[in-house]
Amino acid sequence: MTSAMRDLWAGLDAYFPEVAYPDPVPERFQTEPLFAFATRVTQAYKADAREVDPAHADSWRALLHHAREVYAFVQSRLSITYSTRTVYFGPEDILADMERGRLEINTEHCEHPLWTPEENCIFRVAHDIVPHARYLRTFSLEGEVLAFHDHVRRAPREARLALFTEIWSYAAIRYSTGVYPESQKCVAFPELLADYERAFLPGVPV
Repeated sequence: MTSAMRDLWAGLDAYFPEVAYPDPVPERFQTEPLFAFATRVTQAYKADAREVDPAHADSWRALLHHAREVYAFVQSRLSITYSTRTVYFGPEDILADMERGRLEINTEHCEHPLWTPEENCIFRVAHDIVPHARYLRTFSLEGEVLAFHDHVRRAPREARLALFTEIWSYAAIRYSTGVYPESQKCVAFPELLADYERAFLPGVPV
């Protein structure tokens, strides 16, 4: 690991310290029940016709504020570029590019009812760095769910519902249907998050 990367991780840990949020219980965190829950999340997302859930819009504002802070921290340390190509095939690719001082963000499927495409990409920068590169979370349903846990520990509590939709729900759709939705929704699923925590976690702090 380069000294620049050591400094980047040390700074990330200092500016965005982890809060308590448990890992899934290994015996419960198995492929079959996880994909069954992902199918349930996908169906709930499809059934909700709203583009924006006004009752939880503050969660997206909190998440964007957090993403902007992460972006502001890394933008002087990395050359961030944007493209429509498939850039990385695993977290090791992201980390290798970061060690060269670069990060490339895919801009596809950036239609978002609350965020501009630029703001959506700012969140993607945070998502690629905070869980994927930092913890080498794989591009898979299991990897994205664990990335959700990683990001919950770094983001403000107010952003948790938005993170569940932006990470957990889109991973559920991608890995249960094979594709991401063309446009995104700002709809929170607090009951599904609570059900996920009851089904897969040992207990959550109040």
